[in-house]
Amino acid sequence: MSQKGFKNLEGANDDASTLVDENESTDLPATVMYMPDEGTFGNDSTTLFEGQGGLSSGMLFSNKKKQLNASIQQLNYNENKIALDRTINQTIELLYELSNENKERPIFYPTDTEDDSSLLLNSPRAHLALVRNNLTASAKTLSKAKIPKNVEEDERIPEFKVLKLSIKMGHNNHNNDNLVKNLDKASLATLLEQKLNQQVKYLLNLKDRVDDTSSKVFVTGDLNAGKSTFCNALLRRKVLPEDQQPCTSVFCEVIDATKENKGVEEVHAVCIGCDYNIRDESSYEIHNLNELEDLVYECDKYKLLKVYVLDHRSLTESLLHNGVIDIKLIDAPGLNMDLYQTTQVFSRQEEIDLVVFVVNSENHFTLSAKEFIAAAAAEKRYVFIVVNKFDNINDKNKCMSKILEQIKSLSPDTYKNAKEFVHFVSSSDALNNSPDGGDGDGGDGDDDNNNHNNDSNPDFDNLEASLRKFILDKRAISKLLPAKSYLINLLNDLHSLSQINEKIYVQEKKDKLIELNSLITPKYEEILQLSVKINDSINSLVEKTCTEIYDFTKNEILTTVNEFGDHQVVPYEGLQYIYEYAMETQRVMIETVLSAVSSSESQAKNLTSAKVEEIIKFGKTTLGDEFLHDKVFKPDLMFTRRRDTIKKNLNDLIEFSDFFDPSWESCLMWLGIPKEFVSNTRLQLSFYNSSNLISNLPSSAMSLKNQLPTQLTLHTLYSSTKLLTTGALIRKLYSVSHLIRPSLLKKFAGPILLGITGFTVYYLVNDIPNAFPRKQARKIKKQIFDMDYPHINADRISKECRQVLNYPSRQVMNNFQTTIDKRLGEKEKLEKCIKDAELSSGYFEKLLGKIDYQMQLVDDIDLESLNTVD
Repeated sequence: MSQKGFKNLEGANDDASTLVDENESTDLPATVMYMPDEGTFGNDSTTLFEGQGGLSSGMLFSNKKKQLNASIQQLNYNENKIALDRTINQTIELLYELSNENKERPIFYPTDTEDDSSLLLNSPRAHLALVRNNLTASAKTLSKAKIPKNVEEDERIPEFKVLKLSIKMGHNNHNNDNLVKNLDKASLATLLEQKLNQQVKYLLNLKDRVDDTSSKVFVTGDLNAGKSTFCNALLRRKVLPEDQQPCTSVFCEVIDATKENKGVEEVHAVCIGCDYNIRDESSYEIHNLNELEDLVYECDKYKLLKVYVLDHRSLTESLLHNGVIDIKLIDAPGLNMDLYQTTQVFSRQEEIDLVVFVVNSENHFTLSAKEFIAAAAAEKRYVFIVVNKFDNINDKNKCMSKILEQIKSLSPDTYKNAKEFVHFVSSSDALNNSPDGGDGDGGDGDDDNNNHNNDSNPDFDNLEASLRKFILDKRAISKLLPAKSYLINLLNDLHSLSQINEKIYVQEKKDKLIELNSLITPKYEEILQLSVKINDSINSLVEKTCTEIYDFTKNEILTTVNEFGDHQVVPYEGLQYIYEYAMETQRVMIETVLSAVSSSESQAKNLTSAKVEEIIKFGKTTLGDEFLHDKVFKPDLMFTRRRDTIKKNLNDLIEFSDFFDPSWESCLMWLGIPKEFVSNTRLQLSFYNSSNLISNLPSSAMSLKNQLPTQLTLHTLYSSTKLLTTGALIRKLYSVSHLIRPSLLKKFAGPILLGITGFTVYYLVNDIPNAFPRKQARKIKKQIFDMDYPHINADRISKECRQVLNYPSRQVMNNFQTTIDKRLGEKEKLEKCIKDAELSSGYFEKLLGKIDYQMQLVDDIDLESLNTVD
């Protein structure tokens, strides 16, 4: 089929190079022309081989039928390739979505282990078991709980083929698995993020490989398994160096030089850190083929050796120069050569179409070999197993049985088709049986080159035929089936992961809602209401205490001041010490006022101390262990900065008039009349003064009646009698006043006046000890009231008490606020978890739909109906 005939077919241009080259018409099979406008294949005699015009009609019909089938297969191949490309792109989008979801809300990754004693509930499997048993647990509990042993098979952890997480620490796979199982959710999410990014890169390489018209055959195996010898046997010449010791340490890619290097045999050595471009000679070094033996050891300098060779065998014999598609043969360093090289061998799987694993029949499969084949099985359903050096085995049946048993567990599909994919050969014998002993060019493809069939190796010939048939005739299986298998495995892993996460997040939402409504929210509302109640109680307590202290202080000062002047406060030593008496009296009075202030402060300290304990008790009683009391109240530190300015503000100047304070009351008391009698008389006189009489006049008979019982007392009658007696005395004096004549008055006026003056002076001098305290008390009292001293001190003391009480009050309320914030944080965290669980469950529900759709698309790609493995 010509390239021109496929120009209008979707995706056909990408595979134009897979068709027959027009320049090789002498070796090509017959082709058929596709007519796009008519949708049919044209019957054109020019599509036959030159010189074949004399064929019989039966043979012509058979050739046309074969070519028609080949063209139909090519059409199907192109359609399937386009479908795979589309599915790969859409799967990459799913991986990007999942990666973004994992960054916002870490995804649960299910873990499991075979040891029941070390089973940890990372979340999925045990969580599902708890869901089944209607159990709930917090996230912290879930991270440590044991997985129940009675987990049903349909709910067990799925075995991931692509998304399996692992940490490489040594060669003990069991320990490596346990490392993953013991990680927390965040660490697993980080590993999963890296794994998803790796899959994106892998899918991009897979898409490039699907679009690539050539096929890469990757030959690998353990050290000294004979990989290079096997490659040389396929080429029927010694191109790659061979040795009993491991020699290949650089990847060697053997390519047909006819098309890609203008027919020149040479080696392009690509240095580490360079990207190969055949058109840019600065990107590689050119060496002769005979230098290859030295180049394969330069692993520290070169990362890849492009070996361009010519194969002069016929198209039906040569693997590289087959006339259908370009095949590149990659000889890889042996596994376990060193850690870096082994890692490189594993990583190159994403670039290759077919794996040919060479096993030394004397050693069977090593741990690295099993790990490599298991990794390859995630994508490639079929792996060619070449059991080399089989001629050295004595009991061949036993060897074959053991190797096949190992293959059965490593790659079941390969085992089922062991006839096609498992070959027991001796590569060295196949190479030695070539017509030129493996050193020549292998002939030029004429009939004489077939004379060596008598010396051929049937086992190796069968291997080569199977390999050639699988790559060329069953290209949809060898080229596209690995991509389809990988997509199926990846989508199955994504489906399992999404299904588990959907169930977990649905159940997590239910559990968190129950916890929020039954535990967290009631606690939050309770502590909120309690804080308001306690705050009101404490404020009321503080206000009541401060008011009590204020009233006590003010009353204490007023009572002290009002008691001044009733008696002497210091002993009177006589007139010679009158000034000292005045000074001492003034000092004692001021100290008495200050003592009243000190007494008020002491009372305030005691009361404040009791109230501080009461406030702290509020916090301990309501908050319990959550109350943090880290301060100790010391009442002695109160009022250390006294702001009392009475001494500075009082006018303490002593004047002469301060020593005299004449009054009838003081005179009477000086004469010896009892103080109580003088005080009562003064009260009665003040009651009968004009203003009181007018104000107390009854306005009606009823009011008079009401007043009589209270006013008409014995004391009142006694006082009225005294007034009547005094009136009679005054009338007597008036009646005898006519007997007193002016001359008589002149005669007695001087002595009387002198007597009165002497009495007055004597009274005033003797009254000084009582007059000065009275006069000074009124003076100090007036100044104290003018300064509003009682209020100022009462306010000062109450404010300091308030300030002290505010410390434990704030501490209690701060502890309440801390508890409220803690409960609020738990509530908000739980609400966020519920919201995230709702978003995640909805996301995974939608993701499952997308995955199912992609899985259906992949399943609809039919690669095996026309290309089956025999």
